Order: sequence, then C-alpha cells, then structure tokens
Amino acid sequence: MAVEIVMPKLSDTMEEGRILRWLKKEGDFVNKGDVIAEVETDKADMDLEVFSSGILTKILYKEGDTVPVGTIIAILGGEETGKVPQKVVKPLPEKKITEPPQPPAQKTENGAGEPCCTLPLEDEEGVEEEKEEGKKEIPLLFKKGDKSKVSPRARRLLEEKGIPTTEIKGTGPEGRIVQEDIERFLKERIEQVKPRTFPPSRKEALKEISEERVTELSKMRATIARRMTLSKQTIPHFYVTQEIDMGEAVTFLDSLNKTESVDTKITYNDLVVKACALALKDFSEVNAHFSDKGLIVKNEINVGFVVALQVGLIVPIVKNADRLTIKEISATAKGLRDRVLKRDSTSDDLSGGTFSISNMGMFGVEEFSAIINPPQVAILAVSAVKDKPIIKEGVIQPAKIMKVTLSADHRALDGVMVAKFLQRLKELLEKPLALIR
Repeated sequence: MAVEIVMPKLSDTMEEGRILRWLKKEGDFVNKGDVIAEVETDKADMDLEVFSSGILTKILYKEGDTVPVGTIIAILGGEETGKVPQKVVKPLPEKKITEPPQPPAQKTENGAGEPCCTLPLEDEEGVEEEKEEGKKEIPLLFKKGDKSKVSPRARRLLEEKGIPTTEIKGTGPEGRIVQEDIERFLKERIEQVKPRTFPPSRKEALKEISEERVTELSKMRATIARRMTLSKQTIPHFYVTQEIDMGEAVTFLDSLNKTESVDTKITYNDLVVKACALALKDFSEVNAHFSDKGLIVKNEINVGFVVALQVGLIVPIVKNADRLTIKEISATAKGLRDRVLKRDSTSDDLSGGTFSISNMGMFGVEEFSAIINPPQVAILAVSAVKDKPIIKEGVIQPAKIMKVTLSADHRALDGVMVAKFLQRLKELLEKPLALIR
C-alpha cells in the first residue's frame, strides 16, 4: 500500500518549508524512523523522518523547492517490512548452442585457405558481460562505519567544502559537529595562507562605499517580516509600562548563584520567566491564544524567550514553567539557548508557546515595546536594571529599577486586566522569596 509523505508542520508558525537535500533517492528502501530529507523552516533546519517502512518510489519535488505545509512531496510504497524485498530472477530459456558461422577463408602465400579470426562464443547463459565505462571514483567524506554526529547544516557544508569529518572537532552536544566548528576550521586554514594585503586607494575606497548591496532575505527573516506585518496590521496593540524595584531581587539572585547546588549562573531573565509563569496562573486570560472562534485559554504555561541570531529572531519555549524551580528554569533555558545558537534546535524546542518575553536588558536598553507573536495575546518587554533615586517615605533613596512593558491584544484584553497582571508581576519580583515554589 502506498504511503504519501507530506511537508510536515514542524513549528507553530510554519506555513511552508524548503527542501535542502534529499538523503534518500528513488528506489531506496527506508525503515520507519529513517531521515530521508533536510528541510529549512522559518525557524531552523529540521530532519524529515518517515513513519512507515517501504521503498521510496517517487520524489515529487527537487532540492531547493519551497513547498506549502501539507503538500505531498514523496510516495512510499513496497513491502512494509524491515527487509529489502529480494529480486526475483527468472531463468533464461534454454538455448541450443551452435557453432557460429566461420568467416570466409583467406588465401595465404601458399594458397591454403585458413580462417583469419574466430568470433567469441556467448557464455553459458547467452548473455555477454557488460563493461562499465565512464565511472569516476568519488572520495568518501563519510566512510562506512563513521559514527561522527553532524548537524544537517554542518553535513552540507562538509560536502560542499570537501572536508572529512576526521579533521573537525565537534563542540555540540555529545561531540556533535555543528556549523560553527566548520567555519572556525575554514577561518584557521585561511589565516595560515592569508596573503599580504594593502589598503585600497582613495578612489577604490570611495567606489566601494558608493556601491549598494542587496542582500536576499533569509527564510527566517522573510517569515519574521511577514508575521510582524500581519501582527501590526491585524492586532490592535496597546502598551502598559511598570517600574519594578529589583533591589531585593539582586540580593536574592546573588545568594542563589553562591550556593554550591547551582551548576549554571541564574540570570534576571530566569527570575522574570518564573515570575511571569506564576502571574499567568493568577490571570489565565493573558495565557491565551486569540482565534476566530474566541479566546482559547491554555492549560499549560509555556513561556518563550526571544533569542537573536544573525539571520533573525527565534523563540525557544520553556515548557510548564510554573511547575519548574528557578534552578530548573535556568538549566532548561541555557540548554535551549545553546541549541538555538548552534542551529541544532528541534521542533519541540520552538513550538507550544503561550506567552513570550523579549529581554534587551543586557544591552542597557532603558525602555522599549515588543510586537505580539500571534496567536498569543501578549508579550513582555524587559529592560535593563538601572541605578536610580526614588522617594520612599519622604526620603530620597538609591534603588535598582527595571522597567517592563506589556504589549497586549485589545481584542482579548483590556487595560485593567493588563494592569493587574503587571501589578502581580511587580509583587513577585520585589519579594522574590515568593518565587521559591
């Protein structure tokens, strides 16, 4: 029975995917769970697995094609077993071997007639052996038995540059070779043979400055452009800003990081993720998706945080953040961030978000607002912790102030609800012992 392989929806926002490379060809037998292709989505490069065994009978789209989600891209047929079906060889009909006709006799110098040559007899089955011509020996970059772990993007680079895996030291999870490892290897090689360069002349420099450069948008950047335009055009945003005194939170964070039980450094962002998760439990309407059917309030609290890449922004998700300790949130967020930066994240890492946080505090940003990531109904913009004077009980005192701005969808939320949510968030961060639960 034939099985249709369709372009899967590998992330919440994925609408189409580009086939980077087919790892199997027509006629190959594949087992359930085998990776048959690499697909570029709006967020990352993903492996496409099959969920049935059989023969890949037809590939409908070539490498480089962009295909909408749900479109049939290949057909799987043949036996649904773990073995390749054996070819049936039909016996050839018996042939009566006869002497081939002799060529005309040629006369020799003495006039005796002798054959000039003899024709070769066919073999026992009557089939002559064919000679293979024109085949070139292709060097193997991935030898049989090579168990090196290589990410899809890195594998493609290795083949393009003709570099064997034995020359690359992987720095990814469990020694996996990632794109950065290859780029570093190539940079070191270039530095070794780098020729002497001279500064350009004034004329050349002016020419270089005056020339415009058009850079094609990456798949991720194009998706961001489309979705953010849709968000601003269709969602009535409104913004509410709250100041939070982070004095006790700073002391609390220092004490957490000094404990021996903490393996990774806990950050302000980890505290904000935990505080948001607890506030969302009290105000579930903010933990929702908007749809034509109405407001879909989510049971799980999955908090995403924005990570910036050179090609765009990506939002990995901390699942069930309200049930995790601060230490668990910190470890989970670090693992997600590492995989995103190495372009080694999975579809599960990037899907299922119910609320998002965009933190620009590490850049010293004092205040900003973010654009809602649909179908979510809110996103929190977090700024830097700044030393500022405040008046407390009639006395001017130094304080560590952090501003947060909630962008909200006015179709789902109103100002009072947003103000109450931010008030609860402020209480949790100003009294951080409440986060230990």
